[in-house]
Amino acid sequence: MDNMIAAGKITSAHSFKGEVKIQNWCDSVDFLMRFDKLYLDGGDILEVKKMRASGNNIIIAAFAGVESEADAFKLKNKIIYIDKSEAKLEEGVFFVADLLGLPVIDFNSGAKYGVMADIFNNGASDIYVVDCGTDGNGKKREAMVPNVSEFIKKVSLEEGVFVAPIEGMFEWGR
Repeated sequence: MDNMIAAGKITSAHSFKGEVKIQNWCDSVDFLMRFDKLYLDGGDILEVKKMRASGNNIIIAAFAGVESEADAFKLKNKIIYIDKSEAKLEEGVFFVADLLGLPVIDFNSGAKYGVMADIFNNGASDIYVVDCGTDGNGKKREAMVPNVSEFIKKVSLEEGVFVAPIEGMFEWGR
């Protein structure tokens, strides 16, 4: 399952024809609707017959072999996955799971600040949370860096995330 990314959850049956409702966990429903195959835990394949957006972040899907409401109910609460190798990402777009754990490095000096610990969205942009270790008293230090070109200069899955911080971004009362 190393190459699999959790992409959503089947929340309920949708019709007597075997359609299901999927709560989308991807950036957009359009991204998830590009896939011809989805996967369940254990590697079971769901071949997509059709998918359509329904409201805010919900997808209605029909799968081959899921022909009745009873079949659809068997999928309720199952997590669906996509295979990263089947995803066509644009240049400079990455899966969050691939960024976590990458070193965060000063673009100009090469100094290592820490590792990428989390990513969340505040509405304006993604925020990169950098785990910078602990101070002399064992207190956890972390920095939050907006994913905007002013601060994030380069992202390389091989090398790390290169940042150009402003004064104080990686300082803890020094």
